[in-house]
Parts: sequence; structure tokens; C-alpha cells
Amino acid sequence: MFDYKTDKELMMSQWWQSPLGQSVFTLERGIIQSLGRHFHGYHQLQLGLEPLLLPHVHHPHQQTVMAPSADVLGCNETLPFKSHSIDTVLLGHVLEFSADPHQVLRDVERVLVADGTLILSSFNPWSLWGLRCLLSWQDQAPWQGHFFSHTRIKDWLKLLNFDIIETKKCLYQPPINNEKWFNSCAVLNRWGRRLWPLFSGVTILVASKRTIPLTPIAQRWQPSSLLPAGRLITKPASKLQKRDRI
Repeated sequence: MFDYKTDKELMMSQWWQSPLGQSVFTLERGIIQSLGRHFHGYHQLQLGLEPLLLPHVHHPHQQTVMAPSADVLGCNETLPFKSHSIDTVLLGHVLEFSADPHQVLRDVERVLVADGTLILSSFNPWSLWGLRCLLSWQDQAPWQGHFFSHTRIKDWLKLLNFDIIETKKCLYQPPINNEKWFNSCAVLNRWGRRLWPLFSGVTILVASKRTIPLTPIAQRWQPSSLLPAGRLITKPASKLQKRDRI
């Protein structure tokens, strides 16, 4: 069995179970649930987090999570899916811990259909979280990652013909690994959104893959295989059906 899980990914999996990680996960899940209107099409893919962040939508759909203990095991830089086969991709803090973040985005662009949607969450270096990363020894999650600025990620997406259609900023509380103290600082979220939005701990971007012609073409969404014939996967294809919600 191939194990694509790096040391950083293993440490992040453990960090998400910590009080601070759980608080961040809950906050991001609430925002992503509010973005359900952007999760269109039939095939929806989540990368980076094993717990399901993809929102429930009413139209027919198939939701797939690529992670070591989820539906499909693979490498974020070389996704084991057919080109132009995914309608929506959710990247949950993948770029910060990737050896080649730009290649991750290139392969996401490859697997997305025309006018497909990318939802991307990342830690902001210009925040209390970025300051903690700068001052730490970077031997613990998530501080061993490389936090990229909102501007740099937007430039990468622009080069790959993505249009930013919505931006959400959150997490103005300091990174305190104590649930009681962390929640006591929740008032900073309200003031942060009003007074210093540029210094949010997390940025969530919604981007659309631009195609030529620019006029959207209506498509009928039909169930189909995501995985190319002959490619090795480590989970039985039948497991993917467990997330079908029709």
C-alpha cells in the first residue's frame, strides 16, 4: 500500500483533534456551510481534511474525500482523477503543507470541469497566527507550514485562469490552545471583521475556473467514474458510493 501521508500531514491530523484545532474546524465549517450555493454540479471533492466539510446540497451529487482514512488515497500534487471530471474542489489548508503548492493548484485546475469552482482555506501570515508561526520553532503543527499571503494565492489563481468570486475572512482570536480562553476572545471576531479585516487568521477564497468562451454552457449532471481506467487506488470504488446523496 502506498502511503502519501507526509510528516506534516500526520502532525496536522493530530492538531485538528486538539482544542485549538477543533475550534478552528468548527469556525471554518460554519462559513463553508454558508457557501453551499457555490457547490454546484455532481462531483464534489474535498482535499486536506478527513472530517467532512462539504455542505449538504439538495441537488443530486457525489461527495468524495481524498485522505489516508477516507474514500481515496492519493497525492495532492498528482490527483488520481480524470481531467475535467470534478465540478467543485474544496482545499482545506493544503497549500501551507505542500512541497509544491503551485503544482497542487495546477492539478486542481486540470481535474475541474469548465466553469468549475474551487473553495480554498488558508492561514494568513499577516495575523496573530502568522506571528506565532514566525516566532515558533516550526516543529509543531500548524506552525511548521508555510503561510502564503492572500495576494500571492490570488496571483497564482490568476495565472491559472481563475476568477475570485467571493472572499471570507475569519479567526481574529489569538492561537491559544485552551478552549475556555480561546472562546473568551470571541468578541475579537466581531471587532476584527469591522476594524482590521486584513489581519484575519484564516482566509477562505471562492474561485471559478475561467473558460473560453466565457458564456456558461448548461450541462446535465450524470453519475460517472472519477478515477481513470487502470490507475491504482487503495480504496475499493464501492466505498465512494457511501457518500452518494440523491
